[in-house]
Amino acid sequence: MGGDFTYQDATMWYTNLDKLIKYGNMKAAKDGLDIKLFYSTPDCYLKAVKDANATFPIKQDDFFPYASDSTAYWTGYFTSRPTTKYFERLGNNYLQVLKQLQVLANLEEHNVFVLDELRSAMGVMQHHDAVTGTEKEHVAHDYERILDSAIRDASLIANQAFNKILNPNESLPAFSYKRCRFNESSCPISENSEQFIVTMYNPLGWDVKQPIRVPVTEGTYSVFAPNGDEITSQLIKIPDPVKNIPTRKSKATHEIVFMAYLHPLGIKSFFIRKNKKDKRETKRAKDFYLNVNDYFKNLKDNIDIVIKSEDNLKNYNDLANNYQSGNHFASFNTNDGRYDEKIIKNPQELETIDWNVLKDKDSSKEYFDEIEKLRVGVERVLEKSGYPFANEEELRMLSDEPRIVEREAESYIENEHFKLRLDSSGQITHLILPDRTFNMKIQFYYWTGCIGNNTKPSERSSGAYIFRPETTQPKSMSFKTTAKHQGPVVQELWIEGDKNLAASVRIYHEKQYFEVDYVIGPIDITDNTGKEYIVRYESDLVNNGIFYTDSNGRQTLKRRLNERPQWNLTLEEPIAGNYYPVTNEIFIEDKDTRMTILTDRSQGGTSLEEGQIELMLHRRLLHDDAFGVGEALNETANGVGLVVRGKQRVLFRNAGENYNTTKEILAMHLEPIVLVADAKDLTYDQWMTLKRLTGLKTELPTGLHLLTLEPWSKSKLLIRFENYLEKSDTSTVEIDLSNLFKNLNIKSFEETTLAANQRVDKEKWSWNKERVFVESFNNNYGNFGEIKMAKENEMVSDNGFVIKLKAKEIRTFIVDYEYLDE
Repeated sequence: MGGDFTYQDATMWYTNLDKLIKYGNMKAAKDGLDIKLFYSTPDCYLKAVKDANATFPIKQDDFFPYASDSTAYWTGYFTSRPTTKYFERLGNNYLQVLKQLQVLANLEEHNVFVLDELRSAMGVMQHHDAVTGTEKEHVAHDYERILDSAIRDASLIANQAFNKILNPNESLPAFSYKRCRFNESSCPISENSEQFIVTMYNPLGWDVKQPIRVPVTEGTYSVFAPNGDEITSQLIKIPDPVKNIPTRKSKATHEIVFMAYLHPLGIKSFFIRKNKKDKRETKRAKDFYLNVNDYFKNLKDNIDIVIKSEDNLKNYNDLANNYQSGNHFASFNTNDGRYDEKIIKNPQELETIDWNVLKDKDSSKEYFDEIEKLRVGVERVLEKSGYPFANEEELRMLSDEPRIVEREAESYIENEHFKLRLDSSGQITHLILPDRTFNMKIQFYYWTGCIGNNTKPSERSSGAYIFRPETTQPKSMSFKTTAKHQGPVVQELWIEGDKNLAASVRIYHEKQYFEVDYVIGPIDITDNTGKEYIVRYESDLVNNGIFYTDSNGRQTLKRRLNERPQWNLTLEEPIAGNYYPVTNEIFIEDKDTRMTILTDRSQGGTSLEEGQIELMLHRRLLHDDAFGVGEALNETANGVGLVVRGKQRVLFRNAGENYNTTKEILAMHLEPIVLVADAKDLTYDQWMTLKRLTGLKTELPTGLHLLTLEPWSKSKLLIRFENYLEKSDTSTVEIDLSNLFKNLNIKSFEETTLAANQRVDKEKWSWNKERVFVESFNNNYGNFGEIKMAKENEMVSDNGFVIKLKAKEIRTFIVDYEYLDE
């Protein structure tokens, strides 16, 4: 009765169905048959099924991966059109944030029209040919146009809310907050302003510590938190592969990086100022030294330095160049030879000095006196230094001497929780945890897509739906480490490959994950070959062919290589037949350690070899797979192949810990919305008068997520809560609705169905099953011991305004409320 391309001619179908119903009922009446034909509804159909008293089989896993014949595994669409998939995720982020801000800021009701526009756009994006990427390219562009327009229109809610909450007395002119294209490291406001404010809102029900990266031009910047303190920040260059994204239009060359601490449903504003080159107006203690010896005292003892003796003062900025050769000691270059002055064990990025202060010819005489002292200081150090340059053989022979150390072949990027060890070429080799060290590599490859005429299974092409690689081994790509950056906020490793691929591996201060930010494309097709790019995280974990993926963002499901839970499997496609959708996460584990990869969009993933996780990142193919798209998956932008930028986060935990990654997942998918406003006419003191917001009285209890907060009707709100804990956690959480929000008082509430279209029915239908469910599908799958059966659903009772949610339960409420005076 249905399927793709069915019922396209509605007039013909209804005309024929009307005739069928009419004459069928006439025949039944004439012959006394107990038959009545009519247009039904899902409710009527379900009641008829219930009345039939049928017995149903059970299934506790899902239906992936689906195949329509022996070579047509529908696993390509898990990754197809990755930029559309990311934009859909970003659209939901904006939708949830703007609904919350409309409520918390008590904005005008007419904003509901733009909220409805965004709701509608996100509804369209849920179409099975939109988010999956199985539409024609011009249709995908139209979906994106609709969503972009809706986000742009609805963003006025954030503008209104930020101005109303931060500046309630309107003592300052309204700010014009703008969105930035952070996925392209582009932001017109920040890269063209000498000072600006960055305002953000946290839509989650708990405190978050969010890394913020704001595109700027080169310079020195100060970042001030809402309490007036200058906070730690770090300036990092934007990698060339990002700057070269064809659609990027920006003059930003760097990003200023800092950590923002945000409260639940909280708004904060940060003041960022570009420091003037005349450093007399700012503090100098941090970056001005009387002589080189003082400078050395203020350097960490693990920084490489090259200092050159120059009489021409305009070249003194060369004093702070990074020493890239790999000899881990500082040296002075003079006309008389090279001298060793200081031994360095662990090279890191140099803490740069703004030498413009030394080149300011208009400054007072004291500055020239300082320059002279600096020059004399250099010469004095050179005179005292008597160690000649040591080559590698001499370093080896003199390794026992107190001032000479052997060259180190390894280095690290790290934080308080773990280290990534790098070999002499800068490649990641190990991950070091407090209690364990194991092998760790990040490798990029591509699969070559099959080409065929699709007339029979052996001629199936790889396409928008179908993933069918030509071989069982992917093509390797050579890549090299091009830079390493280390600072107080983030440590980064830059990697570039030979096939238009680049990545930055980042470790943020205090974070328990490392992040891989990748840029892929344009994928080269000059060899007339379609390619499907993947990343592999390779470790020495022994997972025995078992891995886990989330089931559409809900519970995790166990997967076994080359197996299915309910039948014996024969695979003609051993790669595609082991691919599964990864909406949020995929992990493997051994008896000690779990390695989890979080994705910023839906992707296809698997574990084909021991200790390995594979995720597909981008696809560019030259042939259709004959499943309805009618064109090859060959996306372009600005006349060249599409460039994709994305990120993944890698976490390690003890396998025995009862740890739920949902908070990390939500922090990635519901990031704080960040808007930027020019503040050229705003003084620091004026900015300090801006207010802050914390929407909740306290953090939500562990396990509870505020899934929805939105205006419903006049004086009514729609609120949904989700208990995100796994059923194996057996955790019931509770929340007091009367003591939830700071500026809202919930007077009464009514529970509804999930869609909020009718009151919840406590008397649920029961159904006949062939057998009872097992307690845990994951524990049962592949095990042959005792099988634990599921218990009857435990009933939990609310207590007035205190409601309770069982694991994996979502409850929906329509509430009456009033605003409180703050």
